[in-house]
Amino acid sequence: VSNCIDAASADRFRHARSTSSSVSRLPPLRSHHCSASSNGSGAAVAAGDVELALGGDQGGSIRYPASWCGIVGLKPTVGLVSRTGIIPIAHSQDTAGPMARSVADAAILLGALAGFDSSDPAMRLRKS
Repeated sequence: VSNCIDAASADRFRHARSTSSSVSRLPPLRSHHCSASSNGSGAAVAAGDVELALGGDQGGSIRYPASWCGIVGLKPTVGLVSRTGIIPIAHSQDTAGPMARSVADAAILLGALAGFDSSDPAMRLRKS
């Protein structure tokens, strides 16, 4: 990857009700925020700054920003995408997923992310 935006997200587990000034703003409506902790990723995709982005979802953190920004966001089933390197909030809910402008692009990124990882306990359970 030649161009990468790292740490586009705000505080972990941000809710739609948050009033923090660190919240990313909707590209077309700067007076509105994008909601949830993957809001920076959602705003970057919606603004056209990146084609694809990753979000972390435990309680709506991919789905809310995707919805508010008018993009596609998918929370994969736990065990489909490796959780290695994700700081857990709840082991039964933590997962990373794609954010994109189209379903086709989100599916391509999900295909690249999905796969077995023997170091992830959720995947070991799925494999058996």
